[in-house]
Amino acid sequence: MNKTIRAIRSFLILFLVLYALLITAAVSPDRTYSESENKYLAQFPEVSLKSILSGSFEEKYADYVSDQFPGRDTWIAIKSLAETALLKTENNGVVYGEDGYLFQRFDSFSGEDLSDNVQAINSFAAKASAPVTVMIVPSSYTVLGDRLPSDAPFADQRSLLEEGQDGSLGKQFSGCSVIDVLSVLDRHSDEYIYYRTDHHWTTDGAWYAYNVLCSHLGLDAFDRSSAQPHTADGFLGTSYSKCKKSRQQADTIISYNFSAVLTEGGKTHDTVYDYTKLSGRDKYAMFLYGNGAERQIESSQGGGKKRSLLVIKDSFADCMIPFLTHNYESITCIDPRYYSGSFSSLAEGDYEDILIVFGFEDLAEESSIMKLGF
Repeated sequence: MNKTIRAIRSFLILFLVLYALLITAAVSPDRTYSESENKYLAQFPEVSLKSILSGSFEEKYADYVSDQFPGRDTWIAIKSLAETALLKTENNGVVYGEDGYLFQRFDSFSGEDLSDNVQAINSFAAKASAPVTVMIVPSSYTVLGDRLPSDAPFADQRSLLEEGQDGSLGKQFSGCSVIDVLSVLDRHSDEYIYYRTDHHWTTDGAWYAYNVLCSHLGLDAFDRSSAQPHTADGFLGTSYSKCKKSRQQADTIISYNFSAVLTEGGKTHDTVYDYTKLSGRDKYAMFLYGNGAERQIESSQGGGKKRSLLVIKDSFADCMIPFLTHNYESITCIDPRYYSGSFSSLAEGDYEDILIVFGFEDLAEESSIMKLGF
């Protein structure tokens, strides 16, 4: 009898908890964006006979329920604590590496999608009125593989990126030069070239690649040893936001003072850094005032600078572009994820150089890169 009563009591408690969660979910407004995870959240999918029959509605609805689950951020943190106690090395798609490094899982990618994006870049380069240089930034796990757990499954980027222009991926490009970013980062893999808690490279990592770019273009590189860096501690990036690992070591963001004016969204700023972002969660957004379709940067003339540069990019380029104000009087930055203008017009624009910078994962998966081919 006592067992029956306990079973009924447990069932009622579970029922009340689930009922409370359902009520909370029903009355709570859907969130569009998660600041802690730095991502847009799934919204209630459109209902149609076609989507139901194809199964796409069920898939999108599952994503919606997951993203809009009440107290999602708290549950992620609790899950992280539990898995840490169980000595697990992964949570919510983030693998725990040595020295406090968090690596976002990237198990596989479509070779066809990668090839399509490369061909779109080739099409853009064929129309370009200026020399086109391509930089593909490897994910942190590719360079810092010695910090990964021995059984961690990650897609092989190294075999594609090795040797730059002469490597297996480099040979797919035509009408443009490909910088060997992997080799220079490998030479400095024992330094702080990737954030521990974020998927981006650090300012130091970007500076090493910038130097190779300057050598390729015949430019006089900015000497960071002659400048006083500005440092900001307490950065917990996108990888941390996904897993909420307990007792995680935070990152430090470094910037340098450049005399330049940046225009975005009709607003003009007297610096390329939005230092107000350092008081928020997404500190990486300080570079170039965060993500956006277009940024125009003007710096002082003279000093051996070239006139103009077009950069087509994802966010990996954001911490490197300030260095380029040392070399160019005018820099136009375009992010195809948000840009709705004509890429053919950009290709035919009056620029001395064109630089295309993407992280490998975006090059392999980001559909907006296809816009470059039109």
